[in-house]
Amino acid sequence: MAKSIFTKLSRIALLNIEVYSAGVQTEREVPQAVLDVLSEKGYPTHNLEPLDCSLVPYGKLDILITLSSEARDQCPYHINHKRREHWVLEEVKDLTDLRALRDLRDSIEKSIKEFLKISSA
Repeated sequence: MAKSIFTKLSRIALLNIEVYSAGVQTEREVPQAVLDVLSEKGYPTHNLEPLDCSLVPYGKLDILITLSSEARDQCPYHINHKRREHWVLEEVKDLTDLRALRDLRDSIEKSIKEFLKISSA
């Protein structure tokens, strides 16, 4: 979810940012309910694939944002990181719960807009 939202909002802010979004325990594919919830707000869903956090090129990153305590603890620090943040977001346990997925999408969107200093108007 985060990659799709960050990618679209960074383009709105006229930023060309390479975004990686990874999980500690990845699924084989992005659940359809997640794709549906992203599509509701026009977020791109093509080519979204789960990525294990061990595959992120940490040495290339300027900014690292983690969304779970597990990710915060497992993502290594690197001297290249100019900024590192941890956002506390409620994890959705039931991926068929559309309301919870929408709430998560909206929380991620709000956090990214604040980070990129995009107004919510």
